[in-house]
Amino acid sequence: MSESKTLDAVELSLPATRKRKWWQRLFLYPTVAGALIGAIPTGLDYYKAFVYDIDFSKVKQAEEQRRLWVKNFACAQGISYQQVRTAENTLVQVGACDNGDVLIEVAPPGGSRIVQWISLERLKTASAVSSLSLIGKAYAGTAPQSPSQKPAEGRIQLAQAATVIKCQKMQQTRIIRIVQRGSVCFREEIDVMKGKVISRRPVACTASCG
Repeated sequence: MSESKTLDAVELSLPATRKRKWWQRLFLYPTVAGALIGAIPTGLDYYKAFVYDIDFSKVKQAEEQRRLWVKNFACAQGISYQQVRTAENTLVQVGACDNGDVLIEVAPPGGSRIVQWISLERLKTASAVSSLSLIGKAYAGTAPQSPSQKPAEGRIQLAQAATVIKCQKMQQTRIIRIVQRGSVCFREEIDVMKGKVISRRPVACTASCG
């Protein structure tokens, strides 16, 4: 007699008050229970991907970005940037917190602005260091070039960024902030989970984040 038929026979022999509920019966079938429990994390990630409107494969990365924003929220408002402009006219700003975490802002010409954190733990990995050599130069405090020094073809130009975060606030998975660059201010809305600026418009430098 099979295992399932044996268990069913036992169930039928019990009084009605002692019959197991459906969730109790799961423990009698370890294979089924194990499969269901093992599928829960994957199911949760698919649900989060739907809620955050991101790819399933990027859920863990997105949640790490939110964690780093919460962790470094105070630092992000007073962070000092090094500014890199590549030969392709892509603007890269890099700032480091005292704990070693790095905030990177990338503004390609005509493209979406990217704002993402890189944790100190990730920076310590060989793969991250090799793939982020450009960021490493700014993070290490490479001396900025003087205005008279023109970058060679295909090289980068490094300078101190005149960027000031006037105010910022976090709303669930959004960062709202007023950014001043020179004499011009912008209200930016960052989607933390996507690591992108989804809204950016000029405002008065006296504007609040409310």
